[in-house]
Amino acid sequence: MTAFFPWLDWTQAAAPNTLNQPILPGWSFLTVNEANSSAPDTEKRIVAQDSYGRQIGRLMDVVDILVREAEKTSPDLSGDKCVMALDDLKARVDEAKAEAQKLRQDRLIEDLLALKRSNAVQFTAIMKAVGTV
Repeated sequence: MTAFFPWLDWTQAAAPNTLNQPILPGWSFLTVNEANSSAPDTEKRIVAQDSYGRQIGRLMDVVDILVREAEKTSPDLSGDKCVMALDDLKARVDEAKAEAQKLRQDRLIEDLLALKRSNAVQFTAIMKAVGTV
């Protein structure tokens, strides 16, 4: 039968062993070009070095410090809607960062335990490299 229909020969792999392909490689939710930036090359270079999230996060941290300092002389500032909105936003961002860090740590622990089971020598070498053994 396979002589007439070679594609029916299931002894050949029907799909690769792993299907790991990025979706939209190099894609960004934001396109920087001449229509939305006066210096797109400069902006692309800056964003490649420090993402918008990192830039905004650092600005948010500084604004938070300035607000806390201003509250020392103007205690009623803490009830301001804008300050309360900033506090809420900062709390959500900090929570998301903490959750992401916990997920990375959990994945690292899982990977190390799997390595310990599969290759104790390499596991020990890694633990020595990080100074735990």
